[in-house]
Amino acid sequence: QSDRELGTRMSAAQRTEILNNVANAPKSKLVKSTLSCDSIAVDSVAGNGYHGNMFDISVTSSVTLETFSVSMDAGTWNVAIFYKMGTYVGSESASTGWIFLDSANITSTFTGAGGFNKVPVNLNMPLNAGSTYAFYVTGTSSSTPLNYTNGTSVGTVAASNTYFSVLEGAGGAYPFTVTNSPRIFNGEVFFCAGVTGINENTLGTVELFPNPADQSVSVDLNAFNGNKVTLTVINTLGQLLQSTSLMANGITTLNLDEYPAGMYFVQLEMNGKTTTSKLSVK
Repeated sequence: QSDRELGTRMSAAQRTEILNNVANAPKSKLVKSTLSCDSIAVDSVAGNGYHGNMFDISVTSSVTLETFSVSMDAGTWNVAIFYKMGTYVGSESASTGWIFLDSANITSTFTGAGGFNKVPVNLNMPLNAGSTYAFYVTGTSSSTPLNYTNGTSVGTVAASNTYFSVLEGAGGAYPFTVTNSPRIFNGEVFFCAGVTGINENTLGTVELFPNPADQSVSVDLNAFNGNKVTLTVINTLGQLLQSTSLMANGITTLNLDEYPAGMYFVQLEMNGKTTTSKLSVK
């Protein structure tokens, strides 16, 4: 039997709660510098499938993740992308620790193996050398027909290049019931070998370091010296976590002691214009 036939569906109330979180998450405007961008196909054999995949990406050389493509049968489907630091193993059946990145609709004309549809989002997510990131790429409907392939062993390299390796993972039902393994993601990973930033209006990108950060992060304000700026930190649910106004003068530090691991947004406002950068807390 396929994973679709064996799967257990979540209640309508649970599914609605997840979808509301997806719908209310913040969206960002992307401005990219000139970069070397490419994609890597993981697998296209299909043969099995259900709602979504969890898998790890082990990074050798830092890149910026743009988006994924997926293999889905014909129709219009909503696809959501979540991530967490480290491996997905141990987090297959709970939303705790997973951070929502973005979602979008795709329209597929394919059925079965071989056809990919690019998810039309700009994740602009830095993947840092030496780190492992877990991803959950999933349809958000109980009828989503996402294709994947039976694997050989969780953690085995399914595809790799000079920048990162995509590992065999798990497949299963939405939301967060991804317990069938090993399964190989069918789709592509789109990335750029360089740095991108989220940028609104014309202020330029705020540099954050280190990123990912732990107890604190330094914000480079040299480009704004002598001007009054407001720095705010927002989580992926759009909640304001801290805000401070100051005269820009070199480097300032933001305290992250009480922030759980995940993705955040650091926004700088000056003279009615804003620029936003993504911050990863580990």
